[in-house]
Amino acid sequence: MNKLPNITDKHQRTVWLRAFHIWQHRPHKVAPLSEVIHECASCHTRYQGNYCPRCGQSSAIGRFSFKKAFLLFLDVWGVGNRSMFRSIRDLMFRPGFMIRDYLSGMQSAYFPPFKMFFLLTALSLLVQTGFDLGLHEEEKQEVEQVKHNYTDEIPMDNVENPEAVEQVSKIFKISRNFGYAMNSLREKNPAIFALVTLVLFSLPLYYFIRHSPTIPNLRFSEFIVALIYTANMYSIFTIAGSLLNSELLKLLAVLMIFVTFKQLTGYTKRRMLGYVILTIIISAASLSLLAFGGGSIAYLFTK
Repeated sequence: MNKLPNITDKHQRTVWLRAFHIWQHRPHKVAPLSEVIHECASCHTRYQGNYCPRCGQSSAIGRFSFKKAFLLFLDVWGVGNRSMFRSIRDLMFRPGFMIRDYLSGMQSAYFPPFKMFFLLTALSLLVQTGFDLGLHEEEKQEVEQVKHNYTDEIPMDNVENPEAVEQVSKIFKISRNFGYAMNSLREKNPAIFALVTLVLFSLPLYYFIRHSPTIPNLRFSEFIVALIYTANMYSIFTIAGSLLNSELLKLLAVLMIFVTFKQLTGYTKRRMLGYVILTIIISAASLSLLAFGGGSIAYLFTK
């Protein structure tokens, strides 16, 4: 009788970890063609392979069954396609390597990034509105009470120029509302929030990693594709965190953004961490100026 593997054995864990690292670096391998000769049911071309070279129809086409009909229904949403499952798996366990494989030309092995983004966005909305019960009424009332108690008015006693102080107060109020809107977007749709956040960080981060060891001449268009896949990875973890009510998975989603770009660029942990910190500082300063400037412009239009 076979015994279960001993997970407490240090040597066994080292072997498993080494095998996992090898798997992470290994690109997807396409199965070899079979030697069976098929005849296309559509154009009657005889060929060897999985798809007809003349019309592109699959060699697996046959009589319909409940299983095939169900798979066709799933395929409309990208779920029945094997590349969707492979893409989700690789984005969870080897995101940077998977994105690098996709950028190098292995596009048929993975689900298209933009189509995947919209599917995950729809799923995220479904989870938030259909499955997530959210706060109880008492908790919602407490949150609203805290917001109500927070005043935007600045005391005008002993102020030399109360009109100027009132103008600044209104600008800060508009800027704070922008922060509320971003936080609401994060809670209601993590997919779009991740994309918006990554786009805000894109320019400084692209400047730092555009000449990385693994991709010496990274194009900005390729970087955008990497951002979309990174947003997809973030959505996968946050959706799983919402379904399982796990804050750990949501925290892991943020950590995996760093892991993704480290695997993608090939930089050391210390160097990539430095680039991420610099990117956050530059982007946060730019975002603050944008929010304050937007508040000032909005105030001018509402005078």
